[in-house]
Amino acid sequence: MVNNGTIDSMLAQDLIHIAIHPSGKFNNLIQVQNIGLTTRSRNLVVKTFLETTDAAWLLMIDSDERLSTDNFMKLVDAAHDKDRPIISGLVFAAFFDDKDDLRAVPTIYKMSEEAGLTAIDDYPINEIMEVDAAGTGCLLIHRDVFLEIQKQATPNQGNDWAWFVEGAIQGTYFGEDLLFSKRVKAMGYKIHAHTGAVLPHHKQFWLDDRHHKMVRDLTIQQKLKASASEEPLTSEADAQS
Repeated sequence: MVNNGTIDSMLAQDLIHIAIHPSGKFNNLIQVQNIGLTTRSRNLVVKTFLETTDAAWLLMIDSDERLSTDNFMKLVDAAHDKDRPIISGLVFAAFFDDKDDLRAVPTIYKMSEEAGLTAIDDYPINEIMEVDAAGTGCLLIHRDVFLEIQKQATPNQGNDWAWFVEGAIQGTYFGEDLLFSKRVKAMGYKIHAHTGAVLPHHKQFWLDDRHHKMVRDLTIQQKLKASASEEPLTSEADAQS
């Protein structure tokens, strides 16, 4: 887990419930403070995981999300060391579109030659699906994936900074999450997402008229419709007079 030294109280409550679940699937909690370099912090999480535990799986989750026990078990049950070594939950980011409307964007992606990486808006409900990339908001990753990346590390990366990097490839900039996906796919690993494991994402942002626009337009339309329905009807007697 990467955070700023604090953890959302609701996520803390979720983790307690997961830890005491009879399945016994939750063993250790690794928490790394984000000092402003998210890529460095994510590498520290993996380094700590490999050096201090013998666990087969690492669940990476951001501290501003929620993870219910049911959704945790969906991820665990979907994971397989060979067939599905990387499982993503369904996390939404928030972006303004070209119409200045704020919309939720699923952080699971498909690759096409025409558009590159694009978010999968038409994902199937409550299913396990293969994707080309996923954000790092909630990833369950098998230990062997990290070890294989470490084997292929460059001299500059060494053993401690090999897993998450960011930078430009052929003129396109990739953050550490999408570049991680790109690298593991190139190594032959498949990435899957469980669309039934939805993690609420706590966002903080400046509220302005762009957020209100859609509601404002709808309200105006409703008022115009209500006003039209309230216009007095002309009776036949009134017409004759």
